[in-house]
Amino acid sequence: METKFDMNQWRYIKDKLRNMYPELSDSDLNWGRVSREDLLQNISTKLGKTKKDLIDVIDSLEYSS
Repeated sequence: METKFDMNQWRYIKDKLRNMYPELSDSDLNWGRVSREDLLQNISTKLGKTKKDLIDVIDSLEYSS
């Protein structure tokens, strides 16, 4: 249960997530001092989704991995 993306791909992913889930703020989507796992956990908690559900959403987005 892991998705792989880098910082460049994250810019695209976070824009898509922001459009899909307007309740997400810039700070929710800021990948700064936290690990990728912590970032995904924080977002999934905010959305009331499991981490696996969030990973499925991210993996369904069209981006170059």
